[in-house]
Amino acid sequence: MITKEQIREYITQMGFCSVGFTHPDPFDRLEKVLWERQEAGYLSGFEKGSLKERCCPKLHFDRVRSIIAAAYPYQLYENTNGTGLKGTISSSAVGQDYHRLLKSKLERAARFISERTEGFEYQIMVDTSPLVDREVAYRSGIGWYGRNCSIIVPSAGSAVFLGEMLTNLELEPDRQLEGDCGECTACIDSCPTGALVKPYTLNAAKCISSITQKRGVVPRELRDKMGTSLYGCDRCLQSCPHNRTGSCGQDITGIDLEELIKMDSREFNKRYKHSAWGWRGLNVVKRNAVIALGNLGDSKGLSVLEKALVHPSAVIRGHAAWAVGRIAGGAAADILINSLAKEADGYVREEIEAALEGLGIVYKEGNL
Repeated sequence: MITKEQIREYITQMGFCSVGFTHPDPFDRLEKVLWERQEAGYLSGFEKGSLKERCCPKLHFDRVRSIIAAAYPYQLYENTNGTGLKGTISSSAVGQDYHRLLKSKLERAARFISERTEGFEYQIMVDTSPLVDREVAYRSGIGWYGRNCSIIVPSAGSAVFLGEMLTNLELEPDRQLEGDCGECTACIDSCPTGALVKPYTLNAAKCISSITQKRGVVPRELRDKMGTSLYGCDRCLQSCPHNRTGSCGQDITGIDLEELIKMDSREFNKRYKHSAWGWRGLNVVKRNAVIALGNLGDSKGLSVLEKALVHPSAVIRGHAAWAVGRIAGGAAADILINSLAKEADGYVREEIEAALEGLGIVYKEGNL
């Protein structure tokens, strides 16, 4: 019979920084927390399944007797934006899609266990099911909840990917870790939208990471808070003293905004299909790119924004109008006035008029 330590040693050798074990009982504590957040309107909209499905391992694998949880570290890069008109992606989205990476490694671990255990059955999850990975990690003793609601792993921090393997093995659970952020509120202070409404409470609907992934219109009052974020947000992680940021000698998280806005779906998929952010699709990323240009406020972005004002998507045209208004100046006003004369969509016209008003130009039907 294989032992916990054999499993832990094998998984750790594949680059995981922490491995833990827990029982499959329902997450009663978490269910109460999730219900309270749902009632407060704090969910992101990306949650999968019901509250019960998010908190009950046996609903996903009825033969589960133990869960093996693992944390895999990633480099937290400094977002310098480099030079030129650049947007940024989260460090977690750099390189190979972590879903595929972790699943492949955990499949290797499953084969290792299967070769030594008759009748072994399992199910692997890497941010791909309703079950809450962070709660699995917490109860497995991998780490403890920080004030930003991320799992902090001793010696590794919270820049980690989480995955788990539900198994039919009977393995002794590890003890939970109890950590303490002390008086530190760096993560809360660094959040531009106030999504961390208080310690250990995240309003995911206001989290920039969620906002960059949602379809549709970004509320105007949140656009300037996004900065140059194209996908994800590292602010609370970068501010945390448990984490260390670094540079690899190049602007690895910076993406050329002009190039991205001009890009077609074929080219986007060719470059980013196998990344962690490629799934989101080009139009949502383009919307974020025009917002980033508006927040940079560089007149060099006007020419590409002018082209975005004739994009087939009304959402992109509307956000491009807002971005042009942020850059200001006579050229920006001319672009908006010309666009308004041709625009038929009510939403986009409203955005153009608001942008003009921000430039001190009040639109009246038939007269500017």
